[in-house]
Amino acid sequence: MKRLDDSTLEVIAEVVCGSGQGAGGGPSYEAPGPYRTKSEICLFFRRAGVEPTGQSSTRKWFVLESLQALNQQQGGNLVPASLERILLRLASPHEYRGDAGTLRAVVAHLNKCLIVEGLEIGLNGVSPLLQERTPTVAPLRQKFKPELPPDFLRLVPEPQLAQILTYRWEEAQRCVEGKAYLAGIVMMGSILEGVLLYRAEKTPQLANSAGCSPKDRSGKVRPLHEWGLSHLIDVAHEVGWLQGDVKRFSHALRESRNVVHPYVQRLNSDTPDADTCAICWQVVRAAVSDILQVESVV
Repeated sequence: MKRLDDSTLEVIAEVVCGSGQGAGGGPSYEAPGPYRTKSEICLFFRRAGVEPTGQSSTRKWFVLESLQALNQQQGGNLVPASLERILLRLASPHEYRGDAGTLRAVVAHLNKCLIVEGLEIGLNGVSPLLQERTPTVAPLRQKFKPELPPDFLRLVPEPQLAQILTYRWEEAQRCVEGKAYLAGIVMMGSILEGVLLYRAEKTPQLANSAGCSPKDRSGKVRPLHEWGLSHLIDVAHEVGWLQGDVKRFSHALRESRNVVHPYVQRLNSDTPDADTCAICWQVVRAAVSDILQVESVV
């Protein structure tokens, strides 16, 4: 069993307090999760099976005093048992009424400081658990780096379509820089789809011969214009246009792009942000690079 550093306890206290301001205009903290009043904080502790002992009238110091007392208790596996219950309650889907987006944000925020302690919160289905890890520092955020478009004429020897893809490449970057993250991801997905569809149209016999090509009820391969992005990604990998890792991440981009449908976004509780765009941008770059290499060999 180990005791956590006070700086780690302070981060946990801020998550317990939550972001935003209450009706009384109390201070806000750079922490995800719902704002909790003093009475709501006490209820949170009791839901975790712990009685708060802080004396301060200020929310954050009240929570921090309570956590410091728990940190000195005996018992428990990785950390004192009562402190572990607080951490696991913070990572419980029940605490956020099933809001997966808020849950992921809270867990990611906590793990940034816990990993320094050699700890990590994980989820087994809907059950949170505290796990031991090799102490390290949280990885740096992936930065979005605007860049000039590739020579799409090498990929799409059709000037009008190449111009459209070039415009979308630049438009995607403008969206991200303007913090229109969902719009940026939609643009990125359209670039990937446009490049893969043209590559399939260029060699239809090869694309149609792929075992994963979409087929109708009679077993006949569907016309290319009926293929979805998922089919294009799978076929592109099978016939050697995309590497395996690029295929996997391309599907992640496709899923992110699908939140353009309001129902899908509500269902998944996803809200694309700068980090999502940075990851998706690397996928588009890698896919275009793979196709360029294929073209240089053909």
